[in-house]
Amino acid sequence: QTYRETSEEVRARDRMMEDLYSKVRLGSEVHRQVRNFAQSICKPGIELADMCTQLENKNRELVQERGLEQGIAFPTGCSLNHVAAHYTPNVGDKTVLGYDDVMKVDFGVHVEGRIIDS
Repeated sequence: QTYRETSEEVRARDRMMEDLYSKVRLGSEVHRQVRNFAQSICKPGIELADMCTQLENKNRELVQERGLEQGIAFPTGCSLNHVAAHYTPNVGDKTVLGYDDVMKVDFGVHVEGRIIDS
C-alpha cells in the first residue's frame, strides 16, 4: 500500500488481481496435466502428426475449450534434431519419432488471453 492508496483501493486492486490469478492457475494446471500426458505418449515409433493431434485434443478436453475464450494457444510444435523450433506437421505427414531423435515439443493453453506455454 502506498501513502496515496486507501484501504478500499488496495482491496479493490487485490480483487481484480484474484480474477487474473484464477485464470493463470487454471491454465497452469491444464498445462501441467497435458505435459504429463505428453511424457506418457512420446515414445519412439509415434507419428508426429498423431502425437500433436492427441496433445491438442487433451488440451481442449482439459481446458473445456470455448471458442476464443479458452483453448489451445497455438498449434503444437514438435521439432526433431536440427530443427530448432516451430515445426508443426501437416495432415498426412508420416514423420515418425526415432529412437535416437531429439524432439522439442511446444504447446500452449490460453484462458481469456492468458497464455501458458512451454
